[in-house]
Amino acid sequence: MKYIKIGVVFAVCLLLYFIPSLLFKADPAYYKSLNLPSYAPPSILFAIAWPILYVIFSMYLAIKIIHHDLSKEMMVYFFINYIISFFFNKVFFIDHNLFLTFAVTFCCFLTGLFLFITSFKQSKKEFYVFVPYLLWTLFASILMAHIYLIN
Repeated sequence: MKYIKIGVVFAVCLLLYFIPSLLFKADPAYYKSLNLPSYAPPSILFAIAWPILYVIFSMYLAIKIIHHDLSKEMMVYFFINYIISFFFNKVFFIDHNLFLTFAVTFCCFLTGLFLFITSFKQSKKEFYVFVPYLLWTLFASILMAHIYLIN
């Protein structure tokens, strides 16, 4: 029964992470139309990396929620991170606002850093869950800053 509950919570969390991509369609052609730095990955990499990170976050949340082990502080950071990341596709693909896209990306990195630090304080094992997200959002922040500056 516990695994069914975890599965349901996981599915709900994962669905929440995919709502923005359903509302604000990604346009790989727009990304390719920009002046990109030499280290910019192909657009397909984003379509692979983000879902993997969403699966990691959703599984972490599902397990913590079912075990009543998600602190209020972590819940707040996850919520803030979700709200900020919700608008990435809109500001980038719909509004074409590169500065705001950088700001959103950097704020995702910052809230990811808060999640990392808070989880480290709570469990010396669990903080590793946030390392891929931190590395990816740091890279994405640097990339978006560079794209903003050269466009």
